[in-house]
This record gives sequence, C-alpha cells and structure tokens, in this order.
Amino acid sequence: MSLTQQMTPYGGPPGRRRRTFLLAVAALVLIATTVGITLAVTGSGDHTQTAAPTPAPTRFGIPSPQPARTPTAPGPILLPHPARTAPNGVPLGFPHTPEGAASAAIRWSPLTVPAGEDRQIGVFRTIETDKAFARDAAALHADYRAHPPAADDWSTNTPVALRILPTADARRATVAVLATLQVGNSTGVTSTRPWQSAFYLVWQDGDWHLEDIEDVPDSLKVSSSSDPEKYLTAGWEEFQLG
Repeated sequence: MSLTQQMTPYGGPPGRRRRTFLLAVAALVLIATTVGITLAVTGSGDHTQTAAPTPAPTRFGIPSPQPARTPTAPGPILLPHPARTAPNGVPLGFPHTPEGAASAAIRWSPLTVPAGEDRQIGVFRTIETDKAFARDAAALHADYRAHPPAADDWSTNTPVALRILPTADARRATVAVLATLQVGNSTGVTSTRPWQSAFYLVWQDGDWHLEDIEDVPDSLKVSSSSDPEKYLTAGWEEFQLG
C-alpha cells in the first residue's frame, strides 16, 4: 500500500509497521491541499465524526494541550516540566520515569509536523537518537524534494490524551499519543482528523530520546479525538502539564 493510500480513509488501517510520522503527515498535507476536501474519519463499526475545536495555526510554537476533564474521569496524569530548552525551542531534560517519557512524547508531538524542511530536520536532530536521525533525515530530504509544500500550507498537532504502555526495560518507554491533526492553507482549515501514534523512547545520555514512531495497538484506536467519552472508553488517559 502506498503512503498516500495509508493516509486516506479508503486505504484501510495499515498493519503494525515502522512508520516515519513526519512523512505520513506530509502526505496528508499534500492530499488535503491538492484535493481540497475534509477527509472523513472512519472507525471499526463507527462512522461518526465530531469536529474538533480549531486551534490557531502555529508553525513553531507548542500548543497548550490541556484536555478538559469529564465528571466521571479519574484524575489526569501529571507530566513533569522539562528542565531545559534547546536553542531551537525543543524541550529537553525529562525525569527518568514513565511520566517523564510521557511528558517528552506529549511536548514533542506538536513539533513533529511539517514546518519547513530546516525547522523539521532540526527538531528530529534534537530529539532522536543518532541512529534514528540518520534514518529519518534522509527520508525527510527526499520527501521535501518529491513533495515540496506550498508557501501557505500549515499543519498543527494538538495532543488530547495519552497511554503509557508497559515495557520490561526501565531504559525504554512506549507512550501512545492521541492528538487532533489539522492541516490547512491561507483559506483556512482543510482537514481535521485524529492522529494516534506510539512514541518509542530510550534513556540515553541522561535524557529521553526518540527511537521511532509507530501505530498504536488496535485496542486504543478511536474515530474521534475530540470526544472524551470515546477516547476514555478506549483506554486513553487525560494528562496535565506540570
């Protein structure tokens, strides 16, 4: 299945595989801006779609993901504040705990969407392991050459929930992130859809680093990231940034 097919609702859900998040989002931007339609989001046995609130487009800032709590929901997971910020604005310095890894994944997720080649490559150079960056930098360069974005294209990624998945090694962490992904251009928003991805992190040189981004387990997938009842029922958890 081609990358474009994977990013449309007509190609069906892709199997578990290594997916470069940045290329998948770039493909969605290309589809949304050239076709000019709002993609329908379909789930297994659920064909409803709830429009998510429209955040102000931002290429370089980090949205403030503070999902609203529902009356019956348990308390949100408190995510620790990063200790420092890299010169390019990427938060770093997270505790060596599952919550520290989750804080890194939540804060990095908005920065992984296309925001100009140099900016995006700089983000991945900052957060990835050397091995992962060597793999993804080449893919990024190639994708920008093959699909140069229009000057007025923009995309945002706003996390709304997470799930810390169990791992047997304290030096590794897997954090599923549920976000609302929006793309658009100078005319406004052209597509809004949920984005569900699993961040694989490794503890290295005194901080968490990104190794890969893959699909989340099927049990966590939801058809609408804007409906707390749906994503909480599916096993996602709310969070609060410390």
